[in-house]
Amino acid sequence: MASLMGNKGFASLNVLQAFGAANDNIFKQLVIMAVTTGGIWSYQFGLNGEFYISLFFSAPFILLAGFLGQFSDKYSKRSVVIVVKLWEVLLAICCIAALYAGNFEFVIFCVMLLGIQSTLFSPTKLGIIPELVPHEEISNANGLLGMVSNVAIILGTVVGGFFYDQYEKSYVAQGMLPQEIPAVLSEVFTPEQVSGEGGVTWLIAPGLCILLLACIGLKCAMRLPKLQPKNPQLKINFGYHGFFGVNVAMIRQAFGTPLLAVTAAYGAFFIIPGIALLNMATYKDYLGIDAFLASTQGAFLALAIGVGGVVVGKRSRGRLRPRFILTGSLGMTAAFSLLAIAPPNYWVTVSLLAAGGFFAGFYMIPLQSLLQVLTTDKDRGRFIAMNTVTTMIGFVGGNWLFNLGKGTLGLSPPTIYLFCAAVGAVVFFPLWLRWVPWFERAIAEADESEPTSLTINDQ
Repeated sequence: MASLMGNKGFASLNVLQAFGAANDNIFKQLVIMAVTTGGIWSYQFGLNGEFYISLFFSAPFILLAGFLGQFSDKYSKRSVVIVVKLWEVLLAICCIAALYAGNFEFVIFCVMLLGIQSTLFSPTKLGIIPELVPHEEISNANGLLGMVSNVAIILGTVVGGFFYDQYEKSYVAQGMLPQEIPAVLSEVFTPEQVSGEGGVTWLIAPGLCILLLACIGLKCAMRLPKLQPKNPQLKINFGYHGFFGVNVAMIRQAFGTPLLAVTAAYGAFFIIPGIALLNMATYKDYLGIDAFLASTQGAFLALAIGVGGVVVGKRSRGRLRPRFILTGSLGMTAAFSLLAIAPPNYWVTVSLLAAGGFFAGFYMIPLQSLLQVLTTDKDRGRFIAMNTVTTMIGFVGGNWLFNLGKGTLGLSPPTIYLFCAAVGAVVFFPLWLRWVPWFERAIAEADESEPTSLTINDQ
């Protein structure tokens, strides 16, 4: 870990990733709270507005990750990061305009642009780590980056909830609600609130905060060390193969290898945050708390994931230890099962969410490290992009399960967490019986050869 502290390139990656993650969550949380029951835009999508916002953000990962992953292999990852951060600065300006105008369609457009920008960054962010740190430090690096990212998610989520409370007051006071307030809103806003006082400052403050963080992130991107392209001969495919066929090609290449099992385990895991992140917003009404406290649930969850990741990194002692994945699976199952029967108490809820998050760190970090170690320099970006597609399919599947539980089945927020517990329980068995031993054999073979020389086809 000490060697990571003195690694300027890795330090810059941590800062720019932290500010990017904070920006994502500031804006998303503000919009999610606005479309949740009782929010200023809750009438736009009806009962399940959270689901649609998550879908708009996730769709680019599914549709574009394969295509954008090619750039991570063909060009220097430093150059790709700089482009991503320039995009983020321009996007922040769009967010300022959208929120100031109070234009819901423009805001949704910004959510989609945010998803596209994150899609381009995702394979680069994970793929650049083996180029910045020694092989034996990969687990530590993933754990530390995860911790920093999750602290940023905490702050972004909390700040997003705070900004929404202030933005709502200004939005209402400036007369930006429709002249005929829909019934769903008239039940939320009292005449005093509708005629309350509020300046325009809070209409632009969220966007200005996002712009500031984006500019700092761009500065850090410029400080990354110069990196050589890993596959400069790769031809970018702008056709069907470039968008979707490349993902099929990566799956075929990995068929019969532990890498495909890593992808399956990772994708299954993301069903859980797909459920939990939307379900937390519903606790605002369930527990009778404000948007700020509802947002801090995600803070406890994210911090715990980061702590779990750091613990795994330190206990790995320079090696990848897939057995931690089993511990994570069992721990998440227990924590979310207890959430389903927990009393309606804020502190009990966040404590159990934190427990689930801690074990999620045990589950995620070894899988993330395996993706980096078992792929080659030439195809790492495209394979991680394909993995991003499968994880977002899992995430959207989790969104659908949340929508099923809340809308179709009419389940209470605690009961919906049983879906999360079921995922953890189901995935444990293939991990225990087949996949984790397979991962351990693959790591042993990789350690006998040169680091990162294990190709997909070698398995």
